[in-house]
Amino acid sequence: MIIAPLLLIVSMGIIALYFDSQQKAQEIHDNLLHSISQVILRDVVLSEGDLLTEQLLETLTDSLNDQIFYQVRGEKGSPLFVGYLTPPEIPDETIIKPYEPIYYNATYYEQHVRVMVAREFVSALDSPGWVTVYVWQTTIGQGILLLELAESAFLTMLIMLISTATIVWFGVKFGLKPLSDLQNAIKKRSANDLTRIKRKVPLEVVSLVNAMNHLFDQLKKSFTEKNDFIANAAHQLRNPIAAIQSQAEAAEHSKTLENMRQRVGDVAEAARRTSRLTQQLLSMEHVSQRSIQAEFRRFDLLIMMQEVLTRSAKLAHQQDVVLSLHCDESAIELTGSAAFLSEAIDNLLDNALRYGCPKGGVIDVSVKLEGANVCILIQDDGDGIAPELVPKMYERFTHGSNPSGGSGLGLSIAKTIVEFHGGELELVSDNQGTCAQIQLPL
Repeated sequence: MIIAPLLLIVSMGIIALYFDSQQKAQEIHDNLLHSISQVILRDVVLSEGDLLTEQLLETLTDSLNDQIFYQVRGEKGSPLFVGYLTPPEIPDETIIKPYEPIYYNATYYEQHVRVMVAREFVSALDSPGWVTVYVWQTTIGQGILLLELAESAFLTMLIMLISTATIVWFGVKFGLKPLSDLQNAIKKRSANDLTRIKRKVPLEVVSLVNAMNHLFDQLKKSFTEKNDFIANAAHQLRNPIAAIQSQAEAAEHSKTLENMRQRVGDVAEAARRTSRLTQQLLSMEHVSQRSIQAEFRRFDLLIMMQEVLTRSAKLAHQQDVVLSLHCDESAIELTGSAAFLSEAIDNLLDNALRYGCPKGGVIDVSVKLEGANVCILIQDDGDGIAPELVPKMYERFTHGSNPSGGSGLGLSIAKTIVEFHGGELELVSDNQGTCAQIQLPL
């Protein structure tokens, strides 16, 4: 990821340097042509119109590695005319201005040449006047100069590339060595080792290691809670199953039909309690492992509340409990999981029926809007919960002073579901009863 872009940049740099070298080589040769034109014009003036000496031509050719051609001609009517007869033709629409040389490329006897044309005023002649100077030369020397400049630029860029690649290689190799050591250390860990990473790492990856340590802490906490949950669940299931077994054996050895019916009834009641406990254990595991938010939909809270109360009405009637629902609204739209929220309300109602009003009483359920929230109150007129036990009631497998055969999971499940919905569940209790208060955002 470093070398490939660097190669691209160097390649672009070499191309740019090549064109820059080409331009510089052209400028150098153009300046030489102009200087040569001044030398030729001076020699022609001093020789009063004679050809350049062979020695001068050879000197210019040897120094420039190119053959020099020239022509000096005066204005119309002027006798001055020195040099080669047919200089390369000037491009169309080209105007030669005084003291402003022009340059162009042309072909002269199948050779590529560079031409310079300039108008100069000569006052040293017998008849002072304007002359036009043509100087052209082959481009072999220019090509050699261009290659030398391009080669120098290429070597410079190549050295820079090799140096940079070497530095990068050493930097990556030794800079990432702590990460390789960290990788090897993690590979040697057992599956049960979730302790924090305390190895020194480069500053650039400290945040990554901190995130990994945070993940390890969460996993460790999650595994601990999972193990505690399994241990508690096994303990909670052991007693009901043992009770079912003993009651079934007692029914098997009953001597009278009435006694057997009584024992079978006890077995059925124990089986119902065990079924309820198993259902709540599955609900707790289900809630803790899956994302409830994936099931969020818009639904009518009042319709859901009516369905939950209808399911609890039979048990309430059997216990002589007056169960009622109060709401001033005709409908309340809520975003959430109707199935999970109904389970949370069902658990709270089951607690109210089981602990608050086991032998009759009143359970009042009310729903009301409070700003951007909806408030659900489930109030019973039972004996209430001891104040010192209220904070512990949210914990799993925690019972009040009167367990009444419950599992101690209903309130914990309800609190988890409400919190997944962004709400709050609070339990308020005194000697006049217990109230479960739920606040949910609309």
